[in-house]
Amino acid sequence: MEDKTIEMMKKLIEEKKKKSSQQGSIGRPKKNIGGTRKARISKKTGGVFDK
Repeated sequence: MEDKTIEMMKKLIEEKKKKSSQQGSIGRPKKNIGGTRKARISKKTGGVFDK
């Protein structure tokens, strides 16, 4: 490639880098849509032979 085309490509890449660095990043959401849940009790109690 010619030096002129390489320089043009470098210039374009630098412009894209500048443009992407100026954009603000998306922050974390302020509210949760869902809420927290209590833990389920998984202990089995009772049965045929319990008296």
